[in-house]
Parts: sequence; C-alpha cells; structure tokens
Amino acid sequence: MNTIPISASDVPLNVQGLPTLYGSKGSWVTALPLPHTARFRGATALAALPGYVKPDRVAESGEVAVYLDNDDGSGDAPDAAMLEAARWLLENDAAFFRAVLDAMLADLPSLRAIEHATFLADDAFRLPERWDEPTLLPLVRLNNINLYPVLGAPYIGLDFSCAWENEHGYGLMMAGTEVVEKGGADVGALGWIAARHAEKRQSQ
Repeated sequence: MNTIPISASDVPLNVQGLPTLYGSKGSWVTALPLPHTARFRGATALAALPGYVKPDRVAESGEVAVYLDNDDGSGDAPDAAMLEAARWLLENDAAFFRAVLDAMLADLPSLRAIEHATFLADDAFRLPERWDEPTLLPLVRLNNINLYPVLGAPYIGLDFSCAWENEHGYGLMMAGTEVVEKGGADVGALGWIAARHAEKRQSQ
C-alpha cells in the first residue's frame, strides 16, 4: 500500500487480519492484496482517469483500493459486516475474480445491443463481436471496491472505467460470488442495492 496519497487527517486503524485502514468520520480506505482481482487494473488495463488517480496510487501492484463507509458517517471503526467482507475477499480472491470476469463476459450481448441503438461517431470505440479474458482486460480498469455494512453476505461494489462508456463507466454489485446487479459505475457505489438484496433474501 502506498500511503503517500493518504490525507494527513486520516488516522491509521489496525484491524486483525487486514492491512492498516486509514480514515476518520466513519470512512476508511485500505489496499487489499488481491492478486487475481488486481488483474483488472494490471499493466495492460486502461489508464487511470483523472478523478481516480488518488485511489489508483493508493493501491500498488497486486492490490486494489477498498473503501469502507459506515452508513451514518460516524464511528471509530468500520461496521463489522464490512470487515468480514474484506476478510472474505482476501480468502476468496480467485473465485471472486472469476465470478466478476464471467459476469462481464456474459454482459457483452446487452452492451452490444445498447451500442447498436446509439448513434456513434465514425471514430468512436466499438465493442468486439466476441470477447474473452485477454480481449476484455485491456478495455477496463478497476478503480476501487466499496464494501457495505449490510448483513447476510459480503456485499462488494466494483467501480470500473471502461473503453465503451467513458462517462458512466461500468459497475457491479456482488454478494460474494453472486451477481446482484450490473450497470454503470454507480451500481457499485449504491449501498441501497445491497440492502434491498439482503432484505429480499431474508424474506424468502
């Protein structure tokens, strides 16, 4: 983890089984060593967009920047559900990467349908007719992961930059290796998506 971009006002917090967290006022950041998931931000990935330069610098090679925000913006430590989700990621990195990759690969038909319904300039990026891991990885960059204080599963939101949607990016909300929702990058940043999914699980 590169601590140079960390604000001087962010206080270090040591939590068992995790790298040091840095933060205050109910919000923390760390960089988890996730060599599989970090392939989404590897040497062949898209360059970091200006608004994501800071989290991109926090995470070093083989790591991913991870945010843990308490719902009410208070507290001296992240909610226990988020800490458990972080530990789950460390233990299940390979399976999580595979689930995310498969979800993105399966999304190509719907992304192409959107593209075909949109007027594109002659020099605009076009999605490939088909893709696999080597085709996809250079078209995306994982900016950061968000964890949520929601019980029932390790709820994990992913925020991607992508070659086919410069403005809105691409996002996933995951419950462990289960895909909850796919869409723009905001999908991975909306805690209510995780809360709604957890409520549905409990009612079944």
